[in-house]
Amino acid sequence: MARSKILILEDDKTLSQSLAEALEKKSFDVIMASTADEANGLLNEHKVDYIFADCLLPGMSGDEFVIKLKRDKPDRKFKVILMSGIYTDKSTIQDLLKRTQAFAFLKKPFDLEQIFNIVKEKEEVVKPESPRKMLYQIFSKDMVSTREKRKLIESIEEVSAYDLPFIYSLLTETKSSGYLNIYFNDSSVSGIAFSNGSIVAVDVEDRSTYIGELLIQSGYVSPADIQKALQSKNNQRLGQRLISSNLMSPHALDLTMIEQMNVRLSKTISEKTVKLNFSASEVELTQPSIDSELLLSYLHDWIASKLPINWLKNLYVMWAGHQIIPNAQLKSDHPCIQMSLVQSLDGLYDRLQKRTTLSELLSVSEYNQAALYKALHFLVTKGLIYFSKNVSFDNVDEHFDYLSRLKNQIQNRTDFELLESLGLTQYNDAESAASEIETLLGQEPIKKEAKSFALWYELFNKISTAINSLNPEAKIQLKKAIEKNEAENRIKASQLMDEAKKELMLGQFQSALVKLNEAGKLTSTLFQYNIYIAWSRLGMNMQKKDKAVIKEIEFDLMQIPADERYDFLYPYVMGLYYRATNDYLSAKKSFDKALAMDNTFLAAKRELSLIEQMIKKTRKNDNIFTMDLKDVVTVLFKKK
Repeated sequence: MARSKILILEDDKTLSQSLAEALEKKSFDVIMASTADEANGLLNEHKVDYIFADCLLPGMSGDEFVIKLKRDKPDRKFKVILMSGIYTDKSTIQDLLKRTQAFAFLKKPFDLEQIFNIVKEKEEVVKPESPRKMLYQIFSKDMVSTREKRKLIESIEEVSAYDLPFIYSLLTETKSSGYLNIYFNDSSVSGIAFSNGSIVAVDVEDRSTYIGELLIQSGYVSPADIQKALQSKNNQRLGQRLISSNLMSPHALDLTMIEQMNVRLSKTISEKTVKLNFSASEVELTQPSIDSELLLSYLHDWIASKLPINWLKNLYVMWAGHQIIPNAQLKSDHPCIQMSLVQSLDGLYDRLQKRTTLSELLSVSEYNQAALYKALHFLVTKGLIYFSKNVSFDNVDEHFDYLSRLKNQIQNRTDFELLESLGLTQYNDAESAASEIETLLGQEPIKKEAKSFALWYELFNKISTAINSLNPEAKIQLKKAIEKNEAENRIKASQLMDEAKKELMLGQFQSALVKLNEAGKLTSTLFQYNIYIAWSRLGMNMQKKDKAVIKEIEFDLMQIPADERYDFLYPYVMGLYYRATNDYLSAKKSFDKALAMDNTFLAAKRELSLIEQMIKKTRKNDNIFTMDLKDVVTVLFKKK
């Protein structure tokens, strides 16, 4: 085991010396500096693993020194721990952590145990693994300890932003406190504050508050209330103005601000690549906040609405032949089993109890594949199911069917796309990846005459050839070409969607659906795509009211993320859905909300007029024995 080297940048010599002695007793190598210039000199001679930097130093401050060091020497790998007895308020700490990408922040005075929990003996150098493989290595573990989860969080540096729901869940489960800074590849930065596992603040680049839209959609206030509050002559924020004017209760504002955090968290989950830095720190538990119970519901919605089916297919291709093993916590009355994704798949719970495989589940004809992948990912994320370590097949036919499905999934892909979908892009030669390929394909068939034998070797050779054909430079160029092609596809898809929107306004639902389906094949990142898909299907099905189509529409609605629900369009489409399911009162409420958000929306006005006629007709036909209690009282006591 190599000894970790630590640089202490601190002008308080007493503190610096005490800290050095404590660390040396724990077998760390320690060097000390009291100024930035002195630290630079030492770093020219030593390679360090940790830098403890005081924020307030003579000359250049510790945080500015760290920022400059990372800019001037980007190849250096070290973890930064900031220290301060002056900067102790939450916003300042979060800003310092965000700017420096520090690993942790220590408020002076601190205990030595805090130090020892942060620094660890450097492990022997091992072959680097892909970020995805590191993150999802716990997929094949039954019980994962809090310590293992925390270690995993610390090890992850770069992942897809689609991995963020899993990261948020891990931080909540481990009751972590500190700041998660997310650095997107477009240079934007988001910060999320955790206090003992609860999310207490979400800071994103998009400064939209959504408060007005959220309040109206929730039914807490009307547009007139909003206007009245805005006209009041004070400098308070909108929510406080509404409370001060007795137009809303404080509790309603708390609930709305929680939903605002949900919307902002939803915005972080995208196709972008992100670098992560979780800085452990004391964070005060403030209200409102998102606790673990509430996060469960949001986690379900994020997975349902934000994760594309192709991304999930690529993620789970390596697990398709492994047995799915239910955790002891997975009971029929568990809250996760009651969630919409799982409930939409009839008999899934019973099938999971029999230790089925993903490959077998994909053969269930009545299952929507997107719903299946998302439901399983939700259950895996919450640790309720895990996969056996080895591919498991009961017979040769089952193995052959699995290999055939895998072949179909990868046969039309380029070498780079194939490797990316299988999580093998980090390998530069097939020999080093041999065990990974065998794990993916299952055990090599023993008998040459077995029908899976030829197919197994065909796939093994295809994957090996793909790995050997691409050098690191070629992979970079191919990735850029794919990104360029994706950008062009997004432009084409946007044009198709714009045409579809115009046709929807004219009631040309079938033509609009064709264009939307074409757009969906080109990209999975179109804003409000599922809202328009649901609208077109509802328009086509309004007269037939086919139950199978209604179920598809319900899944479309489930896939609408929180950050796409807060304008007039979402309540309008929900109104159409309620009308299709004969829930006329809910339809009226939804159309009212749509018009409250845009009173010029003619389609909503037409639907509202129509639904009001339907309600009157229904009430007229109802007799006293089928009416709601409220309507009965109205009939009995109305004036003659």
